[in-house]
Amino acid sequence: MGRMTNLTLLLILLVTPKALPQRLTRSMDSDLREVLLELMELEEDSYTANSEKRQEEDQPREDEYSAELWLEDVNGKLRKWNNRMSLAEWVFSTNITDHNREQFADSETKYSEWFPSILEQAREWKKSEDLDPDTKRQLRLLTKYAEPKHPEDVRKQKDLEGRMSEIYSTARVCRSREDCLQIEPGLIQVMANSTDPSELLWAWDGWRDATGPTLKPLYLQYIKLLNQGAVENDYKDYGDYWRDAQFDETPDLEQLCDRLWSDVKPLYVQLQAYVRRRLTDFYGEDIVGTNGAIPAHLLGNMWAQNWQMISDIVLPTSTEPINDVVMSAEVKLKERYNVTGLFQLSENFYESTGLFPMTDIFWEKSMIVKPKDRQVTCHASASDLFAKDDFRIKMCSEVNMDYLYTIHHEMGHIEYFMAYSNKPTVYRTGANSAFHEAVGDTMALSVGTREHLHSIGLIDTATRTKEGDIADLLTTALFKVAFLPYGYLIDKWRWRVFSGDIPEKHINKEYWKLRLEYQGIVSPTPRSEKDFDPAAKYHVPSNSPYMCYFISFIVQFQFYEAMCKAKGHEGPLHTCDFYRSKEAGKKLKDMLTLGASQPWPDALQQLTGSRDVSAGSLLEYFSPLMEWLTKQNQGENLGWDEAQINWEE
Repeated sequence: MGRMTNLTLLLILLVTPKALPQRLTRSMDSDLREVLLELMELEEDSYTANSEKRQEEDQPREDEYSAELWLEDVNGKLRKWNNRMSLAEWVFSTNITDHNREQFADSETKYSEWFPSILEQAREWKKSEDLDPDTKRQLRLLTKYAEPKHPEDVRKQKDLEGRMSEIYSTARVCRSREDCLQIEPGLIQVMANSTDPSELLWAWDGWRDATGPTLKPLYLQYIKLLNQGAVENDYKDYGDYWRDAQFDETPDLEQLCDRLWSDVKPLYVQLQAYVRRRLTDFYGEDIVGTNGAIPAHLLGNMWAQNWQMISDIVLPTSTEPINDVVMSAEVKLKERYNVTGLFQLSENFYESTGLFPMTDIFWEKSMIVKPKDRQVTCHASASDLFAKDDFRIKMCSEVNMDYLYTIHHEMGHIEYFMAYSNKPTVYRTGANSAFHEAVGDTMALSVGTREHLHSIGLIDTATRTKEGDIADLLTTALFKVAFLPYGYLIDKWRWRVFSGDIPEKHINKEYWKLRLEYQGIVSPTPRSEKDFDPAAKYHVPSNSPYMCYFISFIVQFQFYEAMCKAKGHEGPLHTCDFYRSKEAGKKLKDMLTLGASQPWPDALQQLTGSRDVSAGSLLEYFSPLMEWLTKQNQGENLGWDEAQINWEE
């Protein structure tokens, strides 16, 4: 019999039905039972692996064929570990309790005890000569790792992750003891629907008070552990690891992002100037100001990253209701569909192009509305559970057009998961992280066209007018173009924090400097280092990369244009709907199936014919709007050079 630890004894007690009262056995969450059972198995796996390592460490290296067999074995074990860790994370994020957080941290800690021996062997195999290209690639991807070497440090890191996620997900802003709102859907709805500056300020300020000061000391501890792990694995810092892991073999990633921003900045500057003037007309100079910047609470979104919710303020006053497609479609959407119906609409779109239907497990296990009986993480996400047909989405959905697009986005991840599910585990990820984010958004560009909305009965006519086209493009730009500087700056800030270029004492001030420099946004109330405003965004406390979103918002237009060409579309790019086009779907599916088995430029070339990420397709898509904005802004002072951050020492 193998080694038995206190954890094993505890797990046996927890998962053996005879050891539990019958009513507790019946009521125990099935996913949690599965996690506990698998942790028992993993404990034995880890013990066995360490024993084997001790027995084999002095043995000579075998030949290349053995390297291939070794990879086959490791991929199988890695799939099991990924299954257990993703399941533990799912249980925690859909039922936030201290116990589930501890189990999540424990699963990751156990992985960190197992993987270093694999890492060491992989690094040794990399030194071999005459390995075939696929073996070399798998070994290189396998060695991208940045966890601290000591399991106790990993446990501290994972515990901090869980605590920060819990703080963010359970934070509330209260008008009274009985009237409290969480970020989703409550505070998001306030920011989207209210035009009362005082109410917007209450929600904006309150959310940052509820998150930042509590999260800041935890985050500062956390980044030290991240950097420690990165340095222990031969990276300069955690940002260096992130760039390497997210965009394999792209040493010029920062220069690429700078070039892309330079290409799209003129369009953003025109949009910001137009929106600022419309907000000034609506709220007045005393609220908006006159220095060129826009107060962050007036843009319809808690983070000022998506401005579509102020389209009723921003669209030209001459716009007739029939030309406000989003508003018209949302009325019928709410009349005809519930949340499940929105997911079925999305599934139908993917299937119509020859992509995959959702699995039975998807429909059984996904969390698509906010449960009333427990705390959950509402931030939308998709999960690959690394088990047959087990792919899930977690969302607190409501029936509106914004959620319809988000569902298409998340289902894009699921389609990618399914497409590469037969690959070795090390290849079961996107060609790069931006491609994973771009898939669903590419589909949503087609879904949002008049042509598509008419085909599914959400608007009465697909007839186009010049005024209607400008309304469509402006509405889309309020999301797709307005997001770009925000997507760009979040990781510029984090990379500088990781490298030490931004010291702890200026961590919030430098964040606001970047928001002003790139977005032309200022805080509506004075900020200080007592605040920690980056943590108001989920991706910061959850340590989710963000530059991938910036690149995805550009490359999705390349994907879209390529799929439109495959369909045989003629006419302006923004009018293309590839619904029911098997040719377009095959073009995308062929790329998705690659996973990470080929360098991302190869995958991009397979879909688009180009090996370079370019803003050309985005600029082509919005070219009629750019011409219109330039005329509208004649005589306007472009930019925000006179603005300063709203700061107090």
